[in-house]
Amino acid sequence: MNMIRFSKSFLIGTICTSILAISCSKTLEIQPEDKLDRSLIYNTLADADAAVLGIYGQFASLGDKYIIWNELRADLVDVTRNANPFLQQISNHEVTVDNPYADPSLFYKVIFSCNDALHNFKVMEQEGKLSNSEFSQRYSDIMVLRTWLYLQLGIHFGDVPYIDSNIEDVTQIKDLGNKPKTKFDDLIDILINDVKDLPFLEYFSYPTGTSLIFTTDGYNTNKIFANKPHVIGELYLWKGNYLEAARWYKKVLSAEDKNSNVSQQFNHNRVGWYDGPDANIQVSFARGQEGSSLVNSLTEGWRSLFALSNTNRHWNSEWNWAIPYHNSFAPGNPFIELASKEGNYQIKPSQKSMDIWNSKTNINGVPWDARGKLSYTIDAAGDPVITKYTDNSNSTLTLLNKGGQWNIARAAGAHLRFAEAANRDGKGRVAYALLNHGIKSAFYYGAFTSAGAIAAGSFFELESQISHEGFGASRITFSESSPYHFDARDNQYIVRGVWYRNIGVRGRAMLPAISFPGIKYGPGTVSNYGTMMVEYNVPVVDLEDKIIEEAALELAFEGSRWSDLMRIARRRNDPAFLADKVYEKLLKANNPKAAQVRAKLLDMNNWYLPFKVQ
Repeated sequence: MNMIRFSKSFLIGTICTSILAISCSKTLEIQPEDKLDRSLIYNTLADADAAVLGIYGQFASLGDKYIIWNELRADLVDVTRNANPFLQQISNHEVTVDNPYADPSLFYKVIFSCNDALHNFKVMEQEGKLSNSEFSQRYSDIMVLRTWLYLQLGIHFGDVPYIDSNIEDVTQIKDLGNKPKTKFDDLIDILINDVKDLPFLEYFSYPTGTSLIFTTDGYNTNKIFANKPHVIGELYLWKGNYLEAARWYKKVLSAEDKNSNVSQQFNHNRVGWYDGPDANIQVSFARGQEGSSLVNSLTEGWRSLFALSNTNRHWNSEWNWAIPYHNSFAPGNPFIELASKEGNYQIKPSQKSMDIWNSKTNINGVPWDARGKLSYTIDAAGDPVITKYTDNSNSTLTLLNKGGQWNIARAAGAHLRFAEAANRDGKGRVAYALLNHGIKSAFYYGAFTSAGAIAAGSFFELESQISHEGFGASRITFSESSPYHFDARDNQYIVRGVWYRNIGVRGRAMLPAISFPGIKYGPGTVSNYGTMMVEYNVPVVDLEDKIIEEAALELAFEGSRWSDLMRIARRRNDPAFLADKVYEKLLKANNPKAAQVRAKLLDMNNWYLPFKVQ
């Protein structure tokens, strides 16, 4: 019997308990999930699609581990009084081999399914069961997903077995402890080699109109698939090849440059101001300087990024990779149980994270960074509760209502990673612009007209010299093939560059630009962007510190913090960069083990979880 089509009502996350998603026109006896029955699969395009969706169904079950590994091990998330001993171990960096949260087997089960699919996709193409384009899209997608899984394993376990062969019986996962391990640095090289020459490396894994793109139950499948530029860009950041990292993240930022829909062209991944109230994702206040008037809503403003459906216009302008969970099917949203009061409430914002947000001053004088109040709430009992994880549940939370989404990668993260790469590649001014108030604020010399256009006779920055252009300004004129080419010209009568709405990560958060002694400003004003920058000379490490701090403020609780700290500490050969931040979390929590943990983390060998398949 052939698999005919993945049942759209299941969507992603509803089939994580099966190796492959199978739906048939008559009753089907499901094979044991540790066996792959080849008499039922890999005969048609529908079979290949079912394999892809089944793998993503398995992948959906990894959301809680991803957050625990990347956030609870770092400094922005802490345990609550309800946390079980195993979560306490994770936070205190004293993980024992029997800790279920440290078990890598679920990741390897998905990897083995990826290996099986990759092998059989090749066979299907050779046998004419898949066209070249059908093969290229599915093979490349699953290879990048496997790469992401291996990268996570390397980040958290250090040396891990790298297996790329087809394994028919996933019970062999128990033998992983006896397999030779690949060192993390070598693993990065292998993973780059796996993906750099894939046949289909577009931003969208599957073009509109292909069989894997559809909308059902209020969700669209367009962005459930691994975002290739995000994954490959991160690999090159770990490798230290900053130009290549910038090139790949620029593919994220520029994905809609040629879109004839100007809303998509000017908004998609731009981190900018938007063209209508229904697409507002900026931090905003209803009444000027009144903190109490902060727009704290699930349908508009910055918080709505984490609440709206993936079919919403401005959700789609920001997010690049997310897995929806369904109310009616396993695994359901695991973050409800982990972080909400409707669940067991075992993790919470660390006191350190709340203090960082509260130490900032808004551009309108309000004495806190609003993104904190839009990422967590203080409930009636006085407990801080992370809302980012559950705002996207589509109705009142209960243990029986486990809808929502696992949001993995978005525009602001790509901007900050691009800034990290650009800064290390000698393009600190570009990095500064994207981090702070956008391209126009750092590369524009002139004045806006009363209509909001850049006045004739203004200037733009040409690498290290000032040049003149009569119809506008704010264009970084590296060759268009360079990742550092940005066009933010804004003259509504002649030309508007695709980056003209960009206002930077801090600009969108309504925070002032970061001041450095190496930045000087000249006379004149530029609308809302302050005085004109005429000199930029900021040490690489100083700007890098601010980029990583901004990532904490913008991306807190989303799953990037441990990897950010570890990557920078390794790059600088400075384990204290990581150890001190974890120490600060534990110290602010009055954890008596704070100093002990710091001393342990000063040895890089102690950064990794014990590799034990349970």
